[in-house]
Amino acid sequence: MEGKIALRAAAPDDLESILTIQRASSGAASWSTDDYTAAFADEAAVCLLAEDPVWERAAGFLVGRTVADEMEILNLAVGRDYRRQGIGRRLVGEALARAQARGARTCWLEVRAANRAAREFYQALGFREENRRRGYYRDPVDDAVVCVRRLLPVGPPP
Repeated sequence: MEGKIALRAAAPDDLESILTIQRASSGAASWSTDDYTAAFADEAAVCLLAEDPVWERAAGFLVGRTVADEMEILNLAVGRDYRRQGIGRRLVGEALARAQARGARTCWLEVRAANRAAREFYQALGFREENRRRGYYRDPVDDAVVCVRRLLPVGPPP
């Protein structure tokens, strides 16, 4: 399945598809339409969509932001029918590549402490748990585990 999925920049026209995936993904951040609209307009944002061209529907999305030499992954979700097929890994890989091209040397993210699958996913991608923010999430209350991954600089070898 993974080979059929195309990655591209997400756009305002993708908003309804992104919200549909978000609503079906308990681990995704609960963003509003305004949050996504602001991300689409932000030059520092990395907004990606994984799209299934066969079924003509969105399979997943990632929203991040690169400022100076740091990137933060803000929201990531993969649709139920597309999970465990490498799509999340591809979205993160593409976001990291774009961040590196912009000069990012570090990538940060926060994940619910109770979301064991997401924590294991990020660890497999080279993120390490840095610290916790107690009671950061609401509904239900949960700690945020702050994770970091160092990125290699892009450019000619020394």
